[in-house]
Amino acid sequence: MPRPSSWVSTTASTLGEELARIGLTVPTDRLEALLTDRVTAVAEQMRITERTARRYFDHDALRTLARELALSIKEEAPGADLLTLPRTIAMPLPTLGATIAALIEVAALTGTNRGPDQPTTAMALISTLGVLTRDHDGDLPTVWVPEPLLMRAVRLIENTANLVHQGCPLPPDVAENVRPHLQKALRDDAARLRALIPDTGRRTGSGLWAVPDDPR
Repeated sequence: MPRPSSWVSTTASTLGEELARIGLTVPTDRLEALLTDRVTAVAEQMRITERTARRYFDHDALRTLARELALSIKEEAPGADLLTLPRTIAMPLPTLGATIAALIEVAALTGTNRGPDQPTTAMALISTLGVLTRDHDGDLPTVWVPEPLLMRAVRLIENTANLVHQGCPLPPDVAENVRPHLQKALRDDAARLRALIPDTGRRTGSGLWAVPDDPR
């Protein structure tokens, strides 16, 4: 696969910064692919060269594109403080524990593939789950959580399972023969969460959003 041009790389970085402002993390390679497709489409539609088409992707256009992408996953409430959202889903304690374990695996894989300062999204969800459990008003064994938290967790866990399947590096203390078991465990954890979300089958994403970044 050819390396992206310097313009694509730089513009993808700028788009990533705009997305980060609204609480979203997207793999750089997917942003580069998205921009390449958008530039090609503009060039073909306007019958101009791709170099000329790039002029239409200024900072304002990138900000608009970031908002457009955020709307595509609006069920995750991008940029919202999860602790302020209505807690409408009853999460059983076994599922809570499995989700925390899965997010720890997500964070570990993020650190392995991008560096120790990167697994912030997964760790933020773990922290939020801890606060929700602490603040739970009622008898266990369920904890009420906001639906967008589950949507975000499902996305992180499913995409991490995909990365494991694709052969991303595992943490140093994880043997290679554990890979298929790790992938299955992550998929099972994501499926358990999806089962708690109403009408989740009607809200399939575009596949654009993934954390951690694809290490390749």
